Amino acid sequence: MWTYHQIRLELILFFRNRAYVGLMLLLLILMTLAAWNTNLYTQSKKEQTSSQLALVRANDARLVAEIDSLNRGLATYESSYSLPTSGVRLTYNNHRLAWLPIQPFSLIAIGQGDLFSNYKKIVLYFDDSYEMASEELVSPLEQLFGQLDLTFVWVYLLPLIILLMSFNVLSIERETGRLTLIASQPIRLSTWVIQKIGIRFLTIYLLITVFTIFLLGFFGVSIKSNLATLGQLFIMLFLYTAFWFLLSFLVNLCGYSSGRSLILLTSAWVFFVFLVPSVVNQLAKELHPIPSRLEVVNHHQTMYNEMENNLEAEMEKLYQRHPDWRSDDPVTADLSNSTGWNIQYLGKQYLAQLKHRAVADNYESVVEERNTWVENFRILSPALIVQSALVGLAGTSSKYYRSFLRQAIEYADGYRQYVFKRVFTNHTFTVDEVKSLPRFEFDRTRVNKTFGRDFMILLVYLFGFLLACYALSKQTLQIK
Repeated sequence: MWTYHQIRLELILFFRNRAYVGLMLLLLILMTLAAWNTNLYTQSKKEQTSSQLALVRANDARLVAEIDSLNRGLATYESSYSLPTSGVRLTYNNHRLAWLPIQPFSLIAIGQGDLFSNYKKIVLYFDDSYEMASEELVSPLEQLFGQLDLTFVWVYLLPLIILLMSFNVLSIERETGRLTLIASQPIRLSTWVIQKIGIRFLTIYLLITVFTIFLLGFFGVSIKSNLATLGQLFIMLFLYTAFWFLLSFLVNLCGYSSGRSLILLTSAWVFFVFLVPSVVNQLAKELHPIPSRLEVVNHHQTMYNEMENNLEAEMEKLYQRHPDWRSDDPVTADLSNSTGWNIQYLGKQYLAQLKHRAVADNYESVVEERNTWVENFRILSPALIVQSALVGLAGTSSKYYRSFLRQAIEYADGYRQYVFKRVFTNHTFTVDEVKSLPRFEFDRTRVNKTFGRDFMILLVYLFGFLLACYALSKQTLQIK
C-alpha cells in the first residue's frame, strides 16, 4: 500500500529533476503557441463568414429598398433587366450564402479547415457552389501535418515527452545498482514501479487538463455550456496518455538497457504516429483510385456544349420535367430582351448540370469509399483514433466539411427550384418574397459521431497492455 511519505518523496524527486521540469514547460509553451495560432486562424474564418453574411444582408436590404421605392413611384428604370422586381436582378446581384458555424471547441484543432472554406456562395447560374469543393484533398490522411494546433501537440509531440520522462524508470535503477537496495525496503517492487509511473502519468495528465481549461477560458470558449464535449476531450486525452505510459512501462519490464529501451520506444512512436497512417493512406490510394477531377470538369463542359447544339428539344424536356416553369408570357420566349435571354442561359446551365450529375455523384461516391476505408482502418493506430476524435469534437473534421458541402448542394438545389419557377414565368418579386427567401441552416445531427467506438478501441489497447505488463512483471520484478 502506498503511503503519504512515499508519494511525497517521489514527487520531490520528480520535480527536482530539471529535465522533467523542462519537458513539462516545453509542453505548456507548445500548447500556448498552438492555441494562439488556432485562435487567430479561427477568428479569421469567423471574420470571413461574417463579412459574407453582412454582404448578403446589405444586398437584400438594398433590393428591398429599391422595390419599395419602385412601388411608391419614387424610382424609374430604363430596362426590365435593371428592375428590382425582376428575377434577372435577383439572379446576378443577390446571392445566398451557406456557411458552416464555427464550433465552440474549434480551438483544439484546425483539422481540415486549411483545406475547406467555411462558406459557399450560392448563385443561380452554375458554378462550383453546386459541387463538392475541387480543392479539397480526397483523403483526410493526405495531410499528416497542418498548421500548429493543440491536436498536433497532443497526438504527435506529447508521446515523445511521455517517452522521454519514462523510458528508463526501471532500467536506470538496475544500471546504477539501486534496484537491490530498493527491493530491501518495506515496499513491494511492483508497487514502487507502478508508483513512479503513476506519478508521472498523473502529473502530465493533470497538467494538460488544468492548462487546457485555462486556455479554453482565456480564448473565450464557454466551458459550462459544453461540459459534455469537455468531458469527451479529457477522456480521449486520458486514454491516449495512458497508452503511451503503459507502452513505456511494458518496455521497461522487458529488462533492456536504457539506451535500447529509448530506441524501442522511439521506434514505436514512429510506427504508430507515422508509419501506420502512411501505409493506410497509400493502400487507400491503391485500392480506391480517384478519377481525374479534370475529366469530371470536362464532362460538364461537354454536356453544356450538347445543350447549345440541341437547345430547343432540351428546353422542351425541361418543361416536361417542370411543367410549372412553362409560361405563356411572350417576354419569356423573346431572346432579344434580358428576361428571355436569361431564361435560356439558366436553362442550358440547369440541363447540363442534370446530365452531368451522374458523373459528379460517381466521383463523390469514390471519394467517400476511400475515406470510409481509411476510417475503418484507423483502428490500427491510437494516434489516428485520437486525432480523428479530436477534430470531430472541434467540428473541423473531414466529415463535418463534407457534410456541410452536401447540405450546401441540397440547399442550392432547393433555392434554385424556388427561384427558377418565378424567373421562368417572369414573376414580379415583392418585398415579402425577398425577405422570405430560403435560408441555410447547418444540421450537425447529420454528422456521424464515433466517440463511443473510439473509446472502446482505446480501452482494448489499454487492456491488452495491462495484461502484457502483468505477465512480464511476474518475471522481471524479481531480484536475482
